[in-house]
Amino acid sequence: MAAADIDAAFAATLQEQQQAAKELEASEARLKRQQADDRSAIAKIIVVAFVVLIAWVVIAATVGAALFAWDEIAEPVKVLMTILSSVLLPVVTLVIGYYFGSK
Repeated sequence: MAAADIDAAFAATLQEQQQAAKELEASEARLKRQQADDRSAIAKIIVVAFVVLIAWVVIAATVGAALFAWDEIAEPVKVLMTILSSVLLPVVTLVIGYYFGSK
């Protein structure tokens, strides 16, 4: 009888170990999906911000040119373009590169 009890205990322990392994695998898969979703959301926010700022510059330059002399709005447009090209564009590039470069 003692051998049968030991075999049953081993079988129960093996079954518990297999169940724990399945739960761990499911947890890891859920974590990977969540990380991918987070990266995607961050990348979308940054790309949308970049597109909105580009649209803002185009609209501001168009409206400014229609309402004012070009000399009056040239400097603010240059500042906005400098911000877009030197600050936001590298960030967008890095975010997209990280998002598509990671698994």
